[in-house]
Amino acid sequence: MNRTPLLSALFATALSGCASTPQPAPADLIVHHAKVITVDAPFSIAEAFAVKGGRIVALGDDEQIFRWKGPGTEVLDAEGHTILPGLYDSHVHLLGASTSELEAPLPDLRSLKDAFDYIQARAKTTPEGQWIVLRYAFPTRLKDARFPTRAELDAAAPRHPVLYHAGPAGMVNSKALELSGITRATESPTGGMIVKDPVTGEPTGMIRNAYGALKGVPAPIPSAGPAQRDAIKKLLAAYNELGITSVADRNTDPDSLEHFLALEKAGELTCRITIAPSFNPQGSPEEIVKRLEALPGPAGRGGPSGTGTDWVRVGPIKLFLDGGMLNGSAYMREPWPPGPTYQIVEKDYQGLLFIPPKQLERVVEEAARRGWQVTAHTAGEGAMDVLLDAYSAVDRKIPIRDLRFCITHANFPSERNLGICRKLGVCADVQPAWLWKDGTTLWNVLGEQRMRWFQPYKTWLKYTTIGGGSDHMIKMDSLRATNPWDPWLAMWVTLTRKTEGGIVPFPAECLSREEAIRLYTINNAYLNREEKLKGSLEVGKLADFIVVDRDVLTCPVDAIRDVRVLAAAVDGRFLRLRER
Repeated sequence: MNRTPLLSALFATALSGCASTPQPAPADLIVHHAKVITVDAPFSIAEAFAVKGGRIVALGDDEQIFRWKGPGTEVLDAEGHTILPGLYDSHVHLLGASTSELEAPLPDLRSLKDAFDYIQARAKTTPEGQWIVLRYAFPTRLKDARFPTRAELDAAAPRHPVLYHAGPAGMVNSKALELSGITRATESPTGGMIVKDPVTGEPTGMIRNAYGALKGVPAPIPSAGPAQRDAIKKLLAAYNELGITSVADRNTDPDSLEHFLALEKAGELTCRITIAPSFNPQGSPEEIVKRLEALPGPAGRGGPSGTGTDWVRVGPIKLFLDGGMLNGSAYMREPWPPGPTYQIVEKDYQGLLFIPPKQLERVVEEAARRGWQVTAHTAGEGAMDVLLDAYSAVDRKIPIRDLRFCITHANFPSERNLGICRKLGVCADVQPAWLWKDGTTLWNVLGEQRMRWFQPYKTWLKYTTIGGGSDHMIKMDSLRATNPWDPWLAMWVTLTRKTEGGIVPFPAECLSREEAIRLYTINNAYLNREEKLKGSLEVGKLADFIVVDRDVLTCPVDAIRDVRVLAAAVDGRFLRLRER
């Protein structure tokens, strides 16, 4: 149905409705003639609801809800459309994503040729000797399904130092090694690896968690200033257009929090933000405690988790436990297979573990003592073993179930680890778009047996709660972003388990439509201990909802990918959406 009549209705002062007896405290808004998917515990369907003071005050059929109509009540005829709670992305990086294209659009990389073309174009306009950096260029996303070699980067830009960055692991060319003084005699830093050819001993150009050894690499765009704040507003508006009304910023630094609080104060936030302050786990117990107590929070206060407002709220602290799955640095139980995909030359390389187990346990314990929820970037199954062992050890001293500890990414669980999650109440935020974008390459690298436990959504839900997120890091477009953030694509992935390469790994792990919707609504609220505030349309909860163009419970499954959001409201106030 055309969106225009509905939009014009949204911004009318009030529409006429059925005659009704005014209530002592009439509603501010009534939405009726709808299919309201409430996402409450029984997954009930309502026909109408009423909003007062930004909260849901009643749900039911049209006749019941019109009893709440008064002279000043705005009334919206939803024209039979489906209404859902506002969607929630459990994992974004607002500042980095929103500012990533301030200077210029980033390239859309589909092959190594695209990368080399970009590097060569930059070489023509960059003075010799200055760095050319291509950030978050994951090899699993390329038609070639591999990192470039040092020689290929040399050919693309022989007179410039080049960094092909893919998160914790990246490739550099000979000029970069020369400029940085890296030779066969250079030792790897603690926790990182300067990879060397096992035969010649020469650096291959692969750098794993050792970017500090490179000299003169330019920092990403600075985060201060009005341009960055405007960029965040623009990104939140883009999220609204796809139905997202809440996000979890999953590595919040003080600059980001300053922007969020300023936007809240100015009344310019259009998404609710739950922050996960980044936390440095190094140092003595005394240093850890001091750092925990100094963490920033709303109004300048440090947490703990749960403090703040309905707009900017403190969630868990965020640790980084291992490397990444998309660059071959996740910490696995078994070695990564040698080969060109990740430029692995070692036979016993299991990935990178950034925090020693005893130190991790120390940090988790001190956080638990102070009421902090904890999550950790945990990409590989070996890292998940280490994290859950630490959670278990701390639980024996300080029960953690009520704190609702989390695992971020949690790509490869096991039956053992799922059992621990159920026992301790540990949740996970997962990224379905990674199955779509990376599943085929990972299948080819790891094989069927190891891929059995890659993002097993259905099995996860038998043990604990998982929520869906994007890990949106760079590029604004919802599908072209390095990590696509379109929630409808992600829901479709959980329903079909199709990959961009055309395979369907373990279809028994597909979710039902009800489960997929919960993944991006109430489950994410639960992950952040907000399920009493939002995530479903129930009496007393925040009136955050969206109107969509099709019935997501009955339309063809492939139509889920193309859902259009006709209207979105936060606190019962409609947001202005651009036409798409």
